[in-house]
Amino acid sequence: MTPAILWYLKANAALALLLGAYWLALRYETWLAGRRAWLLGAAISALLLPLLPPFPLPAATVLQDLPVLRLAPAFAQKAPAIDAASLLVTLHALVSVALIARLGWRIRRATRALDHGLGGASSFFGRIHIPDGASVRDRAAMLAHERAHAALGHSCDVVALELLAAACWSSPLWRILLRELRRVHEYQADAIAARSTDHYPELLLASALGVPSEALLNRFRTSNLQHRIRMLHNNRPPRKALPKLLIALSLVPLLALLTGTSRIPAGIPPPSAVVLQADRQAEFPGGMEALVKHLSAAIAYPESARKDGVEGMVHIAFTVQASGRVAGAHVKHGVRDDLDREAVRVVSAMPEWKPALINGKAVDTELTLPIAFRLGAKP
Repeated sequence: MTPAILWYLKANAALALLLGAYWLALRYETWLAGRRAWLLGAAISALLLPLLPPFPLPAATVLQDLPVLRLAPAFAQKAPAIDAASLLVTLHALVSVALIARLGWRIRRATRALDHGLGGASSFFGRIHIPDGASVRDRAAMLAHERAHAALGHSCDVVALELLAAACWSSPLWRILLRELRRVHEYQADAIAARSTDHYPELLLASALGVPSEALLNRFRTSNLQHRIRMLHNNRPPRKALPKLLIALSLVPLLALLTGTSRIPAGIPPPSAVVLQADRQAEFPGGMEALVKHLSAAIAYPESARKDGVEGMVHIAFTVQASGRVAGAHVKHGVRDDLDREAVRVVSAMPEWKPALINGKAVDTELTLPIAFRLGAKP
């Protein structure tokens, strides 16, 4: 699994937990600024938590060294094989680029709509449009509503979340987050605008038709009318939400631990690790001969290193987990960046191994594989 895919999975898992905490603790609270801060913070935290340095957790492990693998001239200059994970990341990125380009077109369309005075009461950044047909009393309430959107910077929130939703398009969580954030925006603007007139709920009801949910504009008329009117009559003090917010915030350190936790890497184990003798060592399917054949077919001598005549031995440490999956491949002793990257790539892409056994139970194994890059040398 590539680092990009692993980060993406961790980010979405963190966002799911943070959204779940919001749904349980904050969704119906009147502390709108706190709700908005939580939703924006959830997006930022989901992106950053998987990037934190790992918290090593010592564990019972088996240490195992593998013999040197030397590259034969027959495949020393072979072009690298197409990696399915890299192809998946590339395709995902291409769709994201297309969606971000579409977002740019939508921003331009929204701006032009406001410049030409099209549609009902709406706003986008500093631009505000109020329809000419509105009565004086209604116009004042609509203007107060849209000015609240502009003053609170709601359009910045929307564009930022639209960008994230486009970049992470394969997960619906980002669209759910954006939808909930836009509801909070409307509640905030409603709370301010309701002070300008005593008939604000009736005005909402009269203006509740025909707005596309995907519109970028902050529009006075929206489809969540029932929730907006209910929120206007919700007299629960905002301070009542503080204990729930504090409980929800306790999730953040836990998420940091879960997304950053990793097994201790291969090599000399720290004193806290427990090194055990395995009844059966971890084994590549088919044994060492099959391992050599697999890596020989997958590895490619980097063209830059070949041109420079660079040779050397790269030691790759990795873990064969109890499930058999290969994880945590990294350079223990390297030669040069291009050779090191190629060695890590092929080791990370290895299929599942047969895990080591202790008392009949599968356990993790820390292995070191030396890969000798030689130009024109015999294997």
